[in-house]
Amino acid sequence: MVAKSVTFVASINRNMKKLRVIVSKAGNGVSAHVEGVNGFIIVRNTIHQLKKDLPDGLKFHIEGLYEEEREPWMESGYAFEFLFPDIPSFVEAYSGLLNQSSLARIVGINTGQMRQYVSGTKRPTKRTLQKIETGLKKYAGELQTVSFNH
Repeated sequence: MVAKSVTFVASINRNMKKLRVIVSKAGNGVSAHVEGVNGFIIVRNTIHQLKKDLPDGLKFHIEGLYEEEREPWMESGYAFEFLFPDIPSFVEAYSGLLNQSSLARIVGINTGQMRQYVSGTKRPTKRTLQKIETGLKKYAGELQTVSFNH
């Protein structure tokens, strides 16, 4: 079962299919699979590489399917929703930009508590996961309002 810790969705057309991409920690990098797409997995060193290569990788996979294996949405546009099964996977995916201390400050959770979530010694409750997700989205919204006078 995937515990939804953080979800990112690009703005999409209402007619586009939204594909759930499950991102997990994989050694020193990240891996992902797309729900409902059998046999497709992608592994990269960083989340940024994964997001960059995912559209072409999925397109290549779909092109290799037999006609009877294809779904109608595969011929039209689709967008990605990135889900992380746990806090360690999220922190690892964004390790170049975010660490457990900064994540704790951003979302308003005690640093020691966040350390336990990241190490996997303690699992956050649904309520705490919602608090983390809400805090990250609020922070992302604040960053979108930044402008520089040039």
